[in-house]
Amino acid sequence: MNKVTKNIIANYLGKLWGFVSIFIFVRFYIDILGIESYAIINFYTVILGLLVFADAGLTATLTRELARDISVQEKSNLVYTFERIYIFICILVASIIVFSSDFIANNFLPSTIYTPTSVAYFLKLIGIGISIQLFSTLYEGGLNGLQQQVLTNKIRIIWSLFRSGIVLIPIYFYPKLDIYFWWQIICNIILLFFFRKTLYRLLLNEGLVFSLDLIKSTGKYALGMMGIAFISAINIQIDKLVTSKYFSMEDFGYYSIASTLAQLPTIVVMPIIIAVFPLLSQFVSQKNNEEVSINFHKYSFLTASIAAPLIFCIALYSIPIITLWTGQLKIALTVNYVVKMLLVGGLFLCLQLTPFYLALANGFTRVNLYSGIIGIIITIPLMIFSIQNYGMIGVTFPWIFINITTFFMVGIFIVNKFLPKQVYNWLVWDVGIPVAVTLFVIAIIEFAFKDLSNDYLFIFKSIIIGLISFVLNLFINSKKYPNSLFINFVWILKKVKGKSK
Repeated sequence: MNKVTKNIIANYLGKLWGFVSIFIFVRFYIDILGIESYAIINFYTVILGLLVFADAGLTATLTRELARDISVQEKSNLVYTFERIYIFICILVASIIVFSSDFIANNFLPSTIYTPTSVAYFLKLIGIGISIQLFSTLYEGGLNGLQQQVLTNKIRIIWSLFRSGIVLIPIYFYPKLDIYFWWQIICNIILLFFFRKTLYRLLLNEGLVFSLDLIKSTGKYALGMMGIAFISAINIQIDKLVTSKYFSMEDFGYYSIASTLAQLPTIVVMPIIIAVFPLLSQFVSQKNNEEVSINFHKYSFLTASIAAPLIFCIALYSIPIITLWTGQLKIALTVNYVVKMLLVGGLFLCLQLTPFYLALANGFTRVNLYSGIIGIIITIPLMIFSIQNYGMIGVTFPWIFINITTFFMVGIFIVNKFLPKQVYNWLVWDVGIPVAVTLFVIAIIEFAFKDLSNDYLFIFKSIIIGLISFVLNLFINSKKYPNSLFINFVWILKKVKGKSK
């Protein structure tokens, strides 16, 4: 098993645990603390998502640079240099959130159970916790660049267990929201310590210097990544900001549940992208265009083959899934169509991830930046108009429009720029076939089980749809790309025939 495959598996185990922990623990948060408290907890994620740009692109730059063929001394100096910059950034982030907490509490998150002063206090704790968690991403990005995802995911799984699961013990006996946030701060400090220590074990830790030359050589890429992260963060999180302004805290909590579930496909496919990005960066730096092309098509197809069954099954069975998850049919009925609409945009977001990272591997950030700016200009007024006229379902309209437009315009442009004459293969074989095969399998399975009725039948059908569509897609792909196989079906058939004799 090669290192990329191990990293993908490790990333999946980490993300799988992340999702399982969300699926399991959210229900307890709601039961113990209430839906409004969960809305504030979710706002932690919103602010963290908005502040991914705050590292000025340093994390993405560090991942890319540590994946390249440069000396260990240069890599170590780069980490040392970025580390000093990051300290200032994280202090600045914490200060901004702490000092703006009163404004946010009085203009967003209108609560019926918490005073604005209490909400502002929670936001101060969020600011401290986020700045520490943000710092740890620098070291994680460095470990990812060194293709140490197996190690980072082990650390993250343990951290997540304590952060999301063990926290239930103190809040069960002391059901107060500030207890939850203080627990997050402690867990984030421990995570920061372990990531830093692990990264420096793999690099030099003596004779390190702060290098302005390294800042200059990587500055253009880092600034481009900062711009992309800033624009992407706004595009991804703007719906939560607007809903926290225009919705009651209860409705914001409901929308947070819908948004969390709809983000699952992106969470599931990101481990592939995280593992492949250093590989693409390495082949680009070696000018190995053939390997860039092979791996781009291979993992674009894999992304679509995994995302499509997941998205369609969640959309199809959203009511029983949400009811099982939250234990409340009311929530499922309230957000049912919101989830379905968000998943439409989520599908096109997943499908454009490989072109996005292909551009980043080539150091090309301009088109992603420009498309993001245009997206913001369109999204914000359209979202406010849609919410005021159509309520919660209106939040989804700009999300769908932006992701479909970006997929076709930006995706095609990037593929054509870096892999000329391969747009057709990408659209048809890497994207179109997996989606079509999944829809075909769903139609067959639904027809086959149309006369059966059971509250938990959707779980069995989802598993069958996922397995059959995935294997069928792999088989079709093996015929198109025989030199780039995930599974050697010819070898398997020969083995089966040999045993049958």
